[in-house]
Amino acid sequence: MGRQAEIGAASSLLSQHRLVTMIGPGGAGKTRLAVRIATHSADSFADGVHLVALDSLADPGLLAELVAAEIGMRDAPADSFHQVATFLQDKSLLLVLDNCEHMVEACGMLIGKVLAAAPHVRILATSRHVLGIEGEHLLHVPPLEESDAVRLFVDRASAVVPGFAVKPTNGDTIGRICRQLDGLPLAIELAAAWTRVLSMNELLAQLDNRFDLLSRGGAFRPSRQQTLAATVDWSYTLCSPEEQLLWARLSVFKDGFSLTSAESVCAGGPIRRGDVLMAIAGLVDKSVLVREGYNGSARYWMLETIRRYGHDRLAESGQTEEFRARHNSHFLEFARGIAADWFTGRQLEYLALTRREHANLRSALEYGVGSDALTGPWLAVSLHFFWLNCGFVGEGRRWLTQILERDDLPAELRVQALWVTAYATAVLGGHAKAMEIGAEAVALARSLGDDELLSLASYGEGVAALIGADYPRADARLEEAIACYHRVENPGGRLYPPYAARAMIAALTGDPERSIALADKAIEFSGQRGELWARGYAHYALTMAKWLQGDLDTAFRNAAECVRCCLSFNETSLFTVLAETLAGIALGAGEHARAARILGMVERTSLLVGAESALGDSPVWLGAHHAGIAELRRRMGDKPFEAAFEAGRAIGSLSEAGPFLLEGLTPSLGPLTRREMDVAVLLADGLTNKQIGARLSISPRTVGAHVDHILSKLGFTSRVQIGVWITSRGTS
Repeated sequence: MGRQAEIGAASSLLSQHRLVTMIGPGGAGKTRLAVRIATHSADSFADGVHLVALDSLADPGLLAELVAAEIGMRDAPADSFHQVATFLQDKSLLLVLDNCEHMVEACGMLIGKVLAAAPHVRILATSRHVLGIEGEHLLHVPPLEESDAVRLFVDRASAVVPGFAVKPTNGDTIGRICRQLDGLPLAIELAAAWTRVLSMNELLAQLDNRFDLLSRGGAFRPSRQQTLAATVDWSYTLCSPEEQLLWARLSVFKDGFSLTSAESVCAGGPIRRGDVLMAIAGLVDKSVLVREGYNGSARYWMLETIRRYGHDRLAESGQTEEFRARHNSHFLEFARGIAADWFTGRQLEYLALTRREHANLRSALEYGVGSDALTGPWLAVSLHFFWLNCGFVGEGRRWLTQILERDDLPAELRVQALWVTAYATAVLGGHAKAMEIGAEAVALARSLGDDELLSLASYGEGVAALIGADYPRADARLEEAIACYHRVENPGGRLYPPYAARAMIAALTGDPERSIALADKAIEFSGQRGELWARGYAHYALTMAKWLQGDLDTAFRNAAECVRCCLSFNETSLFTVLAETLAGIALGAGEHARAARILGMVERTSLLVGAESALGDSPVWLGAHHAGIAELRRRMGDKPFEAAFEAGRAIGSLSEAGPFLLEGLTPSLGPLTRREMDVAVLLADGLTNKQIGARLSISPRTVGAHVDHILSKLGFTSRVQIGVWITSRGTS
């Protein structure tokens, strides 16, 4: 089931190449697939197809004799690869060698001689280990896609429970069972047999103990495949002692790892740091690890079944605690390194790296927060950028709430946990409690006399006060945060002055000129460093300020930049409040249906934020939201309003909401005019002022003035930065 792509790929490879090896983990279905391909290919070979099953052959010295018997030779001497090759020299056939992994060297010798002597023989091999022969072409046999895995489960279950079928009451559970079993056909077939005994929910619950549960295999299978444990045992015995040891240690990773991470966590004892790469290569060759490309680097992962097997071996060795602690420490350093450089031009790179390691970070937090050490709490606060800036506010607050229950936190660590919690709590709908937490952070930071901690604590309380509409308190705290920032020696990329937040306050209190001045400061700061996240908030402040001034074109350009920032960072909170502003603009312009759709979309985003309401309990935006709904009902009537509102609520994700919100905005040039954009595009192509002038029929001096305006608006200091900005936008 579900192997049409692999059948097609294998047939294509065999038509072009003489040796194709299908590789994949045990239980992936390589043998059945090889039989299917051989059957389909039989008519292409005058002397037919010959399948040689090697799984029961323990002595490599008998390989030639086994192959000879299958292809019709009689009395062939053992170990006579040459005679087998000679016998095949005038034959046209497909030789299928199934399960080569335990005698790779012998298979390599035989195949090499056959390919050299018999030009019309083609070989299809199956193996968990690459053969490493010249001319070998590999075809990876992955686990089944979920839909095919479910089909297989239902087919096998209905054989033991007549009438078994997918129903609304069991469909999700069957899907989870198949995912837990990694889509491995063998594991699915073994699990399906239990439907005579267990309900779907009971079967799912038992899968944590899968190696014991799936110990009932069909007697028709080879002994190595009669249970799931036996299948993975077979792979384990093929590994060298170093590979077995590394397999066990790598089981502490979740959802993959890089070479650097593996070296950091797993080296030690018999495995030197320099040995890790070669052991990983061996595990990839044996289909224990899967290699994939990620941002130009290699990344490796295991099927969950294989990882659990390694975890059991690690537990047997008594080293689980040691390597989980090392895993925790490694990801603490990972998070600290990014936090120290977050407010720089590498933000999107860091965001991608952190999202890629999210499962590992959760695993490290689970271990660290539950231990007596402080590595878990330090990891939770070091990830403040991920929680607050990248769309994981709710998860961050859950971790921080746990660590604040401890009474052994050093004062510095407690301040850090408090300010992040204050920010997160305010965003999630608790501004009064958030201000209390923020005030506690500020008081503790003051007692320590640490400007960096006081800047962070003041920022946390200031954001809580802003969301709570206590504007004097918010502005005072944010002003103090900026003053402390400027007193910190060499703040680098770990801090930023919250000019944008103060610009928001100015706009919300009806002072657009002051808002624009503060937002420009924020954009200048961000532009000098290549920072993007805080810049998004500055564009939001400018959207409000320019709207207040009646400059809708500029307001819309800033709104478009803000939307792009939100989509880049999964910044649902900023996206939501920006949407409220655009709904107000649409309402004022008489675009009632659009305003209603936006407000409906805003309510939908509450599910994405993790709060009871997308706007929390903030009187700043929540009051305007309800007032807008009431006004639209009055103007449109209940039925038209409800239709438009529900259309907005049907928008289910930020990736869908972003393009919708951009609809109706002026074609976005960012902060640049059309002429400035034309100049910027040509500048990115490497043209000089003179060449740009000739292209646009303007003087080089005018080009120079445009370049100066572009640099000023974008907060850049060099023409190179303009080129990078144009490239990042995909503008041509």
